[in-house]
Amino acid sequence: MYRYGDGTPFPLDENFIETLTTAVETCTNAFMPLTELDNRRERAKDARKAADRENARLVEFEKALTEALTPWLQGQQKADSTQQIAQKVGMAAKQTLSQTRQAIDARVSAMEAQAAPRTASDAVLQALKPFFDANQLPKTTWIMSWDVRGNEPQANAVSTSGRLVATYELQADPYRLPIRVDQLADGIVVHMMKKGMFGKAKPAPIELGKYVLVSFERTHGEHVLTLRESAAKATAGIRFAVGDKEKDATWVAILPSGDADGEPNPLDFEDVEGVRRLGERANAALKDLIQRRHLVDLTLAGERLDDMPEPRVVPLEILTQLTPLARTIRERSRMTGELVLKRDIGDGRREELYVPRSSLAQQFAKLPAEYRRPFEDMGISSEDTQPAIQLPRPPAKPASTQQPVVAGPDQKTIEIKPE
Repeated sequence: MYRYGDGTPFPLDENFIETLTTAVETCTNAFMPLTELDNRRERAKDARKAADRENARLVEFEKALTEALTPWLQGQQKADSTQQIAQKVGMAAKQTLSQTRQAIDARVSAMEAQAAPRTASDAVLQALKPFFDANQLPKTTWIMSWDVRGNEPQANAVSTSGRLVATYELQADPYRLPIRVDQLADGIVVHMMKKGMFGKAKPAPIELGKYVLVSFERTHGEHVLTLRESAAKATAGIRFAVGDKEKDATWVAILPSGDADGEPNPLDFEDVEGVRRLGERANAALKDLIQRRHLVDLTLAGERLDDMPEPRVVPLEILTQLTPLARTIRERSRMTGELVLKRDIGDGRREELYVPRSSLAQQFAKLPAEYRRPFEDMGISSEDTQPAIQLPRPPAKPASTQQPVVAGPDQKTIEIKPE
């Protein structure tokens, strides 16, 4: 159990000091390419203003040139040498002006392309990758899937924390092959409707021990398991979906092709507990795959990082979600200048985890003010934790009853004492 520095319980069962330290480092690294993007945007904006001024001068030049050539282009029924020269000068000037405008627009367009948000998206994603590969934000929920039906095993996960959704690839090791059901749970029997040689279909018990698990998906409140009769790829099977409630349990037959044979059917009440137990055992066996994850993509409010007009909103969202706990840790840390957590380790002992705020502040100190502000709002800057303690003033001494008399420069001071 983790505790704040003052001993009160901490709401998360994880080393939040490590989470916070990694977040500061990775978000600082993410703001670096964004700072460069801001600089490219400023240069592109300045280039666009300069181009507008240059184009305006070209318009004035073209107007002045046209006015200068007009008298030489008029007044003669038959073009003479002067008119021909004026025409050639006018045509050459227009061509040169057009080429110059195109060159100006191409130069500015290239700078604006370099200032596009997408140019920083990959760098931001790579900077944030170490955080998401090893840590998670408060109140994160997970879904994961594992599938060995193809030539290569596939394992993926998705974490959701507020508006922020992260997509991962997982290393399937050591579960790269189908898993026998009896290796996960014993005595799993279900009753499926089977047609006999004569008459209607009747429920028949099926022992699942020799089946193999080839696909597993854990969503919010549901386990989906796909079993096959054998590890061979072209065998029939069964897919179970079991939720938290008894009525949220179904099965459907799977054809050798992998397609469902009909619509899902309610699972018999007496079979639900066994299939739920199988789902829990499969989840327990495969859950550690999430610890071997690699970030693939980030979305915020349904928008991919590559498509965001302002990629900065992603690291800002991370810091925003961490801010409430970070500020509370600061308020409840007894040591000035440190963020402190404690962890109960048994036998009446506690371990103290801490990080100096100055070491965190050093990381983001190199950023521009607008990117330092989110860190400062978290309360992890290096100023004092609390205002300096002001000791109460001692009570005023009672007024003296002595009445000093000040004499002249050649006289001594005489004190008149009470009788």
